[in-house]
Amino acid sequence: NISPSDTVSDWGGVSPVGSTLSVASSHSGRHEKVKDKERGGVSGLTRSGSRSPLRGSKDHPTQSIEGTGSPSAIDKIEPAEIALSGNSLTYEMKLDLQNKLGFILHALAAAHGDVGYCQGMDYVVAHLLRVLQETVKYKDEKRALPICIATSRRPHARKPDIVDPQAKDKVIDSSSLVVEETVFRVMDAFMSRYNLRHMYWPELRCLKTCCRVFECLIQRKLPVLADHFEHHELNVGLFALGWFQTLFLYLPSMPSATVCHMWDIWLVERSFKIFFRVGTAILFLSQPILLNHDLEGMMTYLNTFPDATLLNPDILIACALQIKVTNKMLLEMEMEVTGGTGTDSGDHLHHA
Repeated sequence: NISPSDTVSDWGGVSPVGSTLSVASSHSGRHEKVKDKERGGVSGLTRSGSRSPLRGSKDHPTQSIEGTGSPSAIDKIEPAEIALSGNSLTYEMKLDLQNKLGFILHALAAAHGDVGYCQGMDYVVAHLLRVLQETVKYKDEKRALPICIATSRRPHARKPDIVDPQAKDKVIDSSSLVVEETVFRVMDAFMSRYNLRHMYWPELRCLKTCCRVFECLIQRKLPVLADHFEHHELNVGLFALGWFQTLFLYLPSMPSATVCHMWDIWLVERSFKIFFRVGTAILFLSQPILLNHDLEGMMTYLNTFPDATLLNPDILIACALQIKVTNKMLLEMEMEVTGGTGTDSGDHLHHA
């Protein structure tokens, strides 16, 4: 069996806003629960009253989308197979990642005042940190970062003049923020140039439209499963909302390689249609199991994926690319669910 490795959505308790963390004490083998302090308004900017979507460690999983607190698929995976699980990160590493995450999210909230902070951003930023951190540090050492990165260690970078010798220790080394600035600029490009900000728009209008379009897509591509959902009164938004809001990082056993492959296609095509294809592929591959469960069983499965084999990129992405979803098709369904008015964001879903 293929077991998911390098899972990205479980940070072992690294979260930027008031969520319950489970961290391993450096002085004992026991776990203690730590609650984040409010940080300069970021917690207040969360549009939902629930906890941050970043999951806690496997000892203290956060509540599922139904609020049942059911264990995630991480419980059934060996800790060594999860690169960022609580057992593989020291307290100092968690604290460093948490500080970086909070710093970037504060900057994003300030740069995009009309959007602020919304749940789901922390997942995306956390994944960017996970993927880019070591590369950024390496390129910074080699002086190979783009010139637009103001905190990089370029040869011509001018160090601040220190008039008061006693103030030397108070000067902040700007190069220590090179990871934060680089990740911020990447996320800022996602928000501005690829229209990811629409997913976090006030009242989540675009996100809700995505879920309704996805429901129409299920009816077209998987009519038997759509009838099964309707029979058991399963609202597609119950699971699809988290998928789209976090660009599929919400799934606890989603491998990093699958997410990166998915995002590569999104960035090259400049279209959100890959996310609709992946979502449809997940349901297609899960259809035999889902058709044999009631509402509770389906929600448990869709929130945990106990058999994570189907999330392997060689299986999931290959299947997704076989599902025909065009921009014209998405536009037609969008017009159908919005009554011909389109999304309130000013751009259509298929444009990224």
